[in-house]
Amino acid sequence: MTNYLTEEPIKLLDALRKIYPDSSNKSLRDMLKNRRVSVDDRVNIRADFALESGQQVSVGVVQRRLYKGVRIIYEDRSLIAINKPAKLLSVPLDSRNSSHALGILHDYFHTDQIYAVHRIDREASGVMIFARGKQSATRLGEMFSSHDLNRVYTAIVQGDLRPDQGTWKSYLQEMESYEVRTSDEKHGREAITHYNVIRRSKNFTFLKLTLETGRKHQIRVHCREAAHPIAGDKMYGPPSCNPISRMCLHASLLEFVHPFTGKKMSFSAPLPTAFVKLGLIRDKTV
Repeated sequence: MTNYLTEEPIKLLDALRKIYPDSSNKSLRDMLKNRRVSVDDRVNIRADFALESGQQVSVGVVQRRLYKGVRIIYEDRSLIAINKPAKLLSVPLDSRNSSHALGILHDYFHTDQIYAVHRIDREASGVMIFARGKQSATRLGEMFSSHDLNRVYTAIVQGDLRPDQGTWKSYLQEMESYEVRTSDEKHGREAITHYNVIRRSKNFTFLKLTLETGRKHQIRVHCREAAHPIAGDKMYGPPSCNPISRMCLHASLLEFVHPFTGKKMSFSAPLPTAFVKLGLIRDKTV
């Protein structure tokens, strides 16, 4: 899903031209005809529809499913956005021939000029972006380093987490065993996570988590420190709690300003079906 917030009154077709400047009028009209365009969450097929300032135009994408369940949700000259499935590496960990999202994109596009600029854990799923070309990799890498973006995750944690919202702040240090632990300011790096409770069930709490920093295993460690580890997290939680045979952590939303066009980009990945079956209702705010 690509989202665009109007800054002034504009016709819907003209707004689509701003979102996709390289697309032909026919392609843009086909988006409308195929009911891929919504205005404030309502499908709109009128090219001449008059938008007001502050309205949100959303365009659903025809996702391409690649090897190992990787889905491309957006691409342009500078970047590629995917929905990574759980249990797939983002990038290679070593020289072994394990499948990973970066390698799958290299094979699909027949080039090695695609670069990883961030990661999500192997057992997690959701939105990732990759850079096309070294210049894009540099700019996107700087954006992630400064955390000049909005990253939202959905997690299912064990127990009844209280209160309904809050902020976790600590200093995290990676150990030689690759496990991340709380440390002090001298040895660790600051990590800040904001959380909101979406709902509760008998055994679990469903969370929306927004990262202010992006440290390795940040959310997983913060949930453990709060005494509510993520369900299915074998490293930071009890192995006996694994209700859907995977870690219940999903990268739901990634928003940032495009480093070359200056446009606001917004990518989301729908909640995994198993999350919904466990009791989490699909919600546009997640």
